[in-house]
Amino acid sequence: MLALIYLGLAIVVGDLVCRRFYRFVSVPHRCAGATLVGILLSTWFTYLAGLACYRTAEPLLWADILFFIAATAAIVWLSRKSPEVQMIEPRAPGRAVWDWIMLGALFIAVCVLLMGTLYVNKQGRIRLSGMEADDFGAQSAIAQSFALGHNFPTESPYYAGQPIHYDFLFYFQAGNLEFLGLNVAWSVDVLSVLGLTSMLALAMALGELLFNSRVVGRVGTALFFFPGSLAFIPFLKSQGSLSDALRAIVHLKNFLPSGYADPAETWAQIVLVNQRHLPGAIGVFLLVLIFLVDRYRQTRPQTQASGNQTLNKEASNQAQQKAAFLPRLVTTSNNVLEPSISFIFSGVLLGALPLWSTPVFIAAAAVLLFLLILFPHRSQIMLLGITAALVAVPQLLSLRSGDFGPRHLFHWGDIVHNPTVAKVIGYIAFTPGAKWPAIILALTLASWFHWRFFIALCSLFLLTFFTQLSAETLTSHNFLNIWLVVTNLFAAYGLWRLWKVKMPPILGPVTATALTAIIVIGGVIDLFPVRNSSYVEVNYERDDLAKWLRENTKPNDIFLTDRFLTHPILLAGRRIFLGSHDSPAGHDLAKREPMYRQMFESKNPRRVFELLKQNHIGYVAFDDGVRHGELIKTPNEYLYVRYFQKVYEDKENRYRRLVIDKVPESAPANLASIDLSEPPVNFFQGGTGTGKGQFDSPRSLAVDVAGNIFVADTNNWRIEKFSPNGTYITSIGTKGMGFGQLGEPNGIAIDRAGNIYVAEVASNHRVQKLAPDGTFIAEWAPGLYGPRRIAIGPDDSIYVVDQGRARIVKFNPDGQVLTTWGSSGSGNGQFADHTSVAVDPTTNKVYVADPINRRIQVFDSDGNFLTKWSVPEWGQPHGFEDLAIDPNRGRLYASSAHMNTILVFDLQGNKVGTLTPRPPDKLDGPSGLALAKDKLFVLNTGSARVSAIPLPTR
Repeated sequence: MLALIYLGLAIVVGDLVCRRFYRFVSVPHRCAGATLVGILLSTWFTYLAGLACYRTAEPLLWADILFFIAATAAIVWLSRKSPEVQMIEPRAPGRAVWDWIMLGALFIAVCVLLMGTLYVNKQGRIRLSGMEADDFGAQSAIAQSFALGHNFPTESPYYAGQPIHYDFLFYFQAGNLEFLGLNVAWSVDVLSVLGLTSMLALAMALGELLFNSRVVGRVGTALFFFPGSLAFIPFLKSQGSLSDALRAIVHLKNFLPSGYADPAETWAQIVLVNQRHLPGAIGVFLLVLIFLVDRYRQTRPQTQASGNQTLNKEASNQAQQKAAFLPRLVTTSNNVLEPSISFIFSGVLLGALPLWSTPVFIAAAAVLLFLLILFPHRSQIMLLGITAALVAVPQLLSLRSGDFGPRHLFHWGDIVHNPTVAKVIGYIAFTPGAKWPAIILALTLASWFHWRFFIALCSLFLLTFFTQLSAETLTSHNFLNIWLVVTNLFAAYGLWRLWKVKMPPILGPVTATALTAIIVIGGVIDLFPVRNSSYVEVNYERDDLAKWLRENTKPNDIFLTDRFLTHPILLAGRRIFLGSHDSPAGHDLAKREPMYRQMFESKNPRRVFELLKQNHIGYVAFDDGVRHGELIKTPNEYLYVRYFQKVYEDKENRYRRLVIDKVPESAPANLASIDLSEPPVNFFQGGTGTGKGQFDSPRSLAVDVAGNIFVADTNNWRIEKFSPNGTYITSIGTKGMGFGQLGEPNGIAIDRAGNIYVAEVASNHRVQKLAPDGTFIAEWAPGLYGPRRIAIGPDDSIYVVDQGRARIVKFNPDGQVLTTWGSSGSGNGQFADHTSVAVDPTTNKVYVADPINRRIQVFDSDGNFLTKWSVPEWGQPHGFEDLAIDPNRGRLYASSAHMNTILVFDLQGNKVGTLTPRPPDKLDGPSGLALAKDKLFVLNTGSARVSAIPLPTR
């Protein structure tokens, strides 16, 4: 409710201010101007008040209190001296009801477009279109830093400690509305809907005023939703039939290629969805343009009337002229001062834009420069420009580019790849597409006044194709999109004049209808990628971590984290030391990244602590992005575990195993000043990842004669070797298909000489024999498809589970196939995705795990079926069941990832019990098994670690 009252007060103030300086084409023009001016002025007032109160605990609260007081006082004061609303007369013929109907339709379209692509669902999660995910992710952190944080003086939430280097006022206001009661999606939606609807209403008013036609204003505004691209023509030609074309259109997920750039970048509608601050700024620019056009239109009639008055005065009495000199002087001074004040006010509005949208301010400056040259009122235009410059320069200095590398202001063809004159001309032709014939017709029929206005508007081409004001090409695209918004009015004028052509009969309406249909068809096709876009969901209202952060950390706390774009830490309004490469630019990464690495990699505890304090970091967040990312090679998490207090732990792995440590106010008493080595890594601790002793979907393990344990780290494409007590020793293999390289190793076995046999899947489908040090010896692949597990018999024969072909393949130590057996099915000797093989070294019997058929089958060494054991606990897919034979105890151990115990059988097939590790250890999706002398090693699929179960002595 407070947020709506705030907006209501802002709009009323905007109306009372605007009526003092502007005449209005229509009531929608007045409402749109009041909305945009009110929001712009209220945003600036609230932000400056927040800056003034930055030493308080809640500067935004005091800023809003001051705004409510000031806005109420301004309304009372301005209402007492409020002038009459001045309308521009005479108005173009037509019925106002059609204007309201058009605006109503546009408002609905805007709501569907903007609110349908960003909202909070019933689960309390932000749901947004994938097309705006990156933009919203980057900007939402700004809004949250004001709504839930303390960001005065303003810093980038992604580069804490550094001033913000990009326009942010729109998202400041969104954060303020969230602070006053709206959620972040509603805050952004309300502002963007008001901004875009007001912009369209002002475009309609400008079209009516420029061409003295309400129809032109309505049609020109509607054309905003239809870019006019002709890219759909080759697309439709490529379809086999009309039904194929319709089917392809309905399922279209990408914009049709233009041949020049990403079409999404050139379509104003999509750009204004992604950059929601743009419509309001463009609307303010249009408001000033309407004011200037109104002034220019008054120039010629006033000049002619002045000439007639001069002729009459020549015949008047000299004495009467002298007597009337002083009153005329006062009247003339007032008449000169009053319009000058309107120009000054317009300059203030434009000068307030850089922190809202810098490209719009630059575009306005370029157009005004050409208007200064081409139109009268040059002294007033100069006054407007000087005022705008005085207001804008401090903002522009604070927004100075953060691209620290060299960049030239003048840059040919910035938005066109490998630009040539022909490509640039083609790009300009492509941008309005089918609208060009209507634009050319409009210019042919237009007056010199319209030509001058169009030439001034085309100054934006110079900014687009001859300058590079930012490293992001989207800035240059924005100039083109501003040009498109106004150029649509010329296209509408051309269509309207074409429709009115009477000779020959019907030709004009038919041509206008056909041209409009082409424009509309292309626009409708381009709507389907928006409709079919994927959606991204972000935790917001019910996120446990965000709630914990709000309750347990201070609003101005800084975090050292992974390089996030969106994360609960940012959504909680906190700032981070170094953000994602996709976050808003403007900071010297060359200085910040080395410090970032040192704080996450240095082995010197005191150096780490000093860097943290120098950068005012209060919390350090370790997650799998830091542990296994590309930027941090050897993370020093063990230092933080040893010296800092752990205040949060993500035990459920909802935030990539996040751990937050608090940086103490002063150095711990025992803080070392020398490098500390990393403590030994063991597989009992394990964990998902790519580091030493960590695993990613490991599938099996084996023990050599010395008691060393080897783990097939499947999705890390390697084998890890550990000592008998579980300490990490080394890693064998790298990802690839070459000799000695590994492709998703699944099965592993070690012979008496220490040679390693590895069964690979992925694209390799082979068995490799490696020396004890991992050196390649041989490769066996006799038609294998999905080899999973390996076992070695007492005679050194190698048995391989060839799962894809439902068989067992027996090799001799040299890789020669001795025999194969099995087929797909449920009969004796048949398999259904069998998963493991084990050999009794005493009897040479072969045991095969056949889990889908809920059984273990027993064969002799030649593959002859002997018997089968029922295992009712099996039967589910993807259990990665394994077997291990214990000849000394006369036992067979069987696992499944769907159980949390190990089944124990005697060698006659009787189930005799289960095994679990000693508390507090417990099994978590057990799969691979390996037998040592007095213990059974179990690979836990769920937690990516190894458990050891002591076995009873005989």
